[in-house]
Amino acid sequence: MLLLNHLQKKDQSLLSALNNDAPFQFLPGFTQLYHEYMKENIYITYSENFKAYMPLRFFSSRFFKLAQILHAPIKNNIELNPEEQIEFFNELISYLTQNNSCERLVQPHPYGILGSVPANSRFCEFGTYIIDLQAQTIEEIFQKFHPKYQKAIHHSEKNGAVVRFGIEVLDDFYLCYSDTMKRIGMSSEELQFFKSYYNYLGSDNVTAGVVYDNDNPIGGIFMVHSNYAALCTHAGSRGDSKLYGSMKYLHSKMIERMKESGVNKYNLVGVRIGNNDPTLEGVFRFKRGFGGELKKGFLWKTDIHPLKAKMYDLLIKIKHPNNKFKDIIDQVTN
Repeated sequence: MLLLNHLQKKDQSLLSALNNDAPFQFLPGFTQLYHEYMKENIYITYSENFKAYMPLRFFSSRFFKLAQILHAPIKNNIELNPEEQIEFFNELISYLTQNNSCERLVQPHPYGILGSVPANSRFCEFGTYIIDLQAQTIEEIFQKFHPKYQKAIHHSEKNGAVVRFGIEVLDDFYLCYSDTMKRIGMSSEELQFFKSYYNYLGSDNVTAGVVYDNDNPIGGIFMVHSNYAALCTHAGSRGDSKLYGSMKYLHSKMIERMKESGVNKYNLVGVRIGNNDPTLEGVFRFKRGFGGELKKGFLWKTDIHPLKAKMYDLLIKIKHPNNKFKDIIDQVTN
């Protein structure tokens, strides 16, 4: 196995196969974003056995070295099947162990659903709703929306909702997003975080969208995309409008825009299989209503150096006794 980096000239030949038909996590701009803005490193792991690639984020936490898978491994822009993935993961774990690269492979990002689980890993089932944009017409896509969604979208359109896209609406998107995060008691990313996505990936791979009621921004979504897929990474709404169904209308217009741009899939990012948290049911119901296909898989994490990983867990438990920083795997399985 090789670790390749878009910022290294010596790796350019092997990385040349990764273009805008690959998921955005494989692109040079994404690597540059993490390196220059987040001060972290993205490497593209390459298996010579499979001729397959996978993005891996390396970062540190309190002197511990951690790594995170950002997308399932692909070959020719197609995900490896579950049997191939398990062999790829075993090869990766062996490499990380031999090279003392990290103490733990932490839970993948929720957009990094994986098809199989290596031995001795902690895991949970996870899924996401995906709309196939190119295999059907826009009319066929909209017909699969829940009838209540179709009614809500018609209501918003009839009552003057306006949707605008691009970096020009980024401030308004951030107003909606940050309002939502405050309302639910969570910290928000800074505005510069979203500007950096535009700076490093450009408008070909990033789209902010905002829905307005009489020029008042009432909802926003932030999409990162390539031809492979578009992912809704952040969203938010404001409660000062009586315009019914505005977020559904915004997503419908974004779906239309992504299809026209040649994007293949619209990914609503993340549902817990067998969810037992009633506070999340509304979010999952919202995503399900767009009529996408539920793609099921797994999130998993594994210790590369078990003793050091246990020391890390102990330190976190001492520092945060209420354990409010549980990942999805621990929330579901504990």
